[in-house]
Amino acid sequence: MKLKTLLVSLAAAAILTAAPGAYAQCTTPFASQPTVPSTDEIFIDDGIPASASVTSGTLNWDTSQYATGTQSFYHSGAGTNTVRIDGINEYLKLGAGKAVVYVLIDPCSTTREIKLTYSDAGRTVQLYWGENLIGSGVSFRRGNLPSTGTWTRLEIPLLSPMRLSGHTLDWLKVETYDGRVWFDTFGQDGVGCVPSVASTPSIPSGDTVWIDDSIPSGSYIQYGDFVTSQAASGTSSLVYPYFGQTVISPVLVGGMTQITNTGDDFIVYVMPTSCVPLNELMITWWAGSTSGSVYWGTTGIGGEGSAVFMGSTVPTADVWTRLAIPAATVGLDGATITSVRVSSLGGQVWVDHIGNAP
Repeated sequence: MKLKTLLVSLAAAAILTAAPGAYAQCTTPFASQPTVPSTDEIFIDDGIPASASVTSGTLNWDTSQYATGTQSFYHSGAGTNTVRIDGINEYLKLGAGKAVVYVLIDPCSTTREIKLTYSDAGRTVQLYWGENLIGSGVSFRRGNLPSTGTWTRLEIPLLSPMRLSGHTLDWLKVETYDGRVWFDTFGQDGVGCVPSVASTPSIPSGDTVWIDDSIPSGSYIQYGDFVTSQAASGTSSLVYPYFGQTVISPVLVGGMTQITNTGDDFIVYVMPTSCVPLNELMITWWAGSTSGSVYWGTTGIGGEGSAVFMGSTVPTADVWTRLAIPAATVGLDGATITSVRVSSLGGQVWVDHIGNAP
């Protein structure tokens, strides 16, 4: 009996002093491929877009695990692991769509946080699952980490909290803290709308154009950006990024000195998209500290009490509409115009060919 007890004790001691994992090894299983909806629009699968490049970290491709295709990429190691991909250049549809990605957490080496950062030219949004251990700045927690050992589909609404519906994705950063995680099939769920490209209108001769593909010398764009996706004339127009139906979206050019004559009309071409409904459109001109405004649709932008109501029907969607407003209507007959603003509530509106006409 004493000999048997001694042998058991020696065996236990051997187990305790053996190299880690010598008797308790973990083998990562191959995770079954998920069923990916056919409506998904994929940006990153077995490779990155031709226009894209890795600007920080390493893109570690691996053929041993994949949600779709033949490979995925992974992060592995202690602390923060990062890869940033620039130049993705993918349009995120207007509407109630979602960004999607599939993740697989290694059951043999679990992570503590997954963090994704999406960015366009004007907005960057950070989202995380699990603990908040990586980086700084405002991040939106999306819940606990997914289960290990199985491909999990993560969905993030493009409207809220991302507020990137209708934006073009410029770059994407993928980060983890500790452990090993595979990533695959980045994209969007396909829900939503891509604005129609409006046909070029027939523009009457005789307009004096202030703002078209450029702005007057010495002036500045305070709100809005030139884009080449829509144009009433020339090759571009101005538009403000879409941030939701309750957000006022302005296009404003200031610092001008545009001389007009008595009896002139103010000219603006606008093109609302039918992807999201336009509730109100307001145009304001300034001559120094004096201003005059007109508006269509509902009220909500502000200043309607001193503006001229042009009707409850907003300009037609998906076509360029010429708005010709007599300067006298807004009390600016013969004035030198210093600023012009086109504001929309709800929807998204492209603006072009701003000026005056006799």
